[in-house]
Amino acid sequence: MSGDPGPPRAPAAAAPPGNTVLRQFFARPRQVGAVRASSPQLGQAIARAVEWPDRGSVVEAGAGDGAVTEELLAQKPDRLRLMAVEVNPVCAEALRRRLPEVHLVVDDLARLPEICAAEALPPPQVVVATLPWSVLSREQQQAALDGVCRTLPPDGQFVFFVYLHALPLWRRTAFARAIRERFRSVRRTETIWRNVPPAAVFACRGLRRPRGRR
Repeated sequence: MSGDPGPPRAPAAAAPPGNTVLRQFFARPRQVGAVRASSPQLGQAIARAVEWPDRGSVVEAGAGDGAVTEELLAQKPDRLRLMAVEVNPVCAEALRRRLPEVHLVVDDLARLPEICAAEALPPPQVVVATLPWSVLSREQQQAALDGVCRTLPPDGQFVFFVYLHALPLWRRTAFARAIRERFRSVRRTETIWRNVPPAAVFACRGLRRPRGRR
């Protein structure tokens, strides 16, 4: 097709130096769904929602540059192992520099059972997923949830958050229905206004057996 190509497009706005999450939002908007890191208040609320087990491990998936990871480390009992999983290598490197003591794996939550086996991690009793659910496709959402449910024990806990402005629409999505189908208890714990954007924290427990299994 020929003709005048029109005026050149303006370049994308540059992210402030040091803001890894914002830079990666511009670079990979379908992988990074936030324009800034989670606030300490949101990280603290997520850590409060975790029912810390007596044994085993805790996994945080979608750890980003470590904003929530830092709060989980601060509240985690010493006897438990914490593993962070982040699919974006740039964010993972920022997390590694920020929290070098964290056991970090660059991979996808959908592969969580395989990751735990490869890393010789004790079976996780809790999975915290700080993923950008709204920018993931339905297939990616389902694969991530499958990874969680294939890993957790029947009494395990799944903790995640949803941005408040997306909550009314999110409640009607296939992903929200899938969570309610997979867990006996889906509880909203806190609303964090001191986050950009504000967010609601959810905690799920009691895995249901998949249909067809006895």
